[in-house]
Amino acid sequence: SFDLDLAAWCVSLVSRGASYITGSGPGGIGKTTTMHSLLSFVPDDLSFQIALPGEVSQVGAGRHCVISNELSDHPPPTYLWDQDLRDFLALSEKGHILVANVHADDLDEIHGQIVGECKVPESQFRAINLLIFICLEGGNPPGERRIVDNTTRRVANKIFYSDGTGPHQSVYDPTSGLTSAAPRDPEHEGQCRAFLAGALNGSERSIVDVRQRFLARG
Repeated sequence: SFDLDLAAWCVSLVSRGASYITGSGPGGIGKTTTMHSLLSFVPDDLSFQIALPGEVSQVGAGRHCVISNELSDHPPPTYLWDQDLRDFLALSEKGHILVANVHADDLDEIHGQIVGECKVPESQFRAINLLIFICLEGGNPPGERRIVDNTTRRVANKIFYSDGTGPHQSVYDPTSGLTSAAPRDPEHEGQCRAFLAGALNGSERSIVDVRQRFLARG
């Protein structure tokens, strides 16, 4: 779970077109849930496209939010790796917003997978503005591939940001919150925070319903 201020900050960036990847080492932590939740706030002029193996480079004309189910070298067959992953990251150069999740616990690990193993150019890796890492409160059990604990809180423990021109920087400390390196727009964050606070008291919970309400807020 994110506190309201951190959630508002993430929403403020995604709503203005930030590409993002969520990550955690083991499965079952909530990286996919977090990825999906933020889709509600993608800019309204973008249509959603799913990136599938062998079809990534065929994304149609125009600017889209292109989503990968996961960037990984293991099944299921909808996951992207090697050339498919390179094609996916290359879409950033055509102005698309990219969204995905990975099995990784920190910046070095995800950089090693995408730039090291899959040979993605550094410039395309930096086009992923937000890298959000999630773990169990208190840390993940060592050596576990999948977490079956449904009671322990999930928390964001590391967040990195790049504006696309330089390397990712740490912008969040779990004990003190956002750092001075985090890009801020207090007015927009406040608007996003007010929306989220209201949404917590509403009945809408699906991506579509929350998105419609967010886009209709004026």
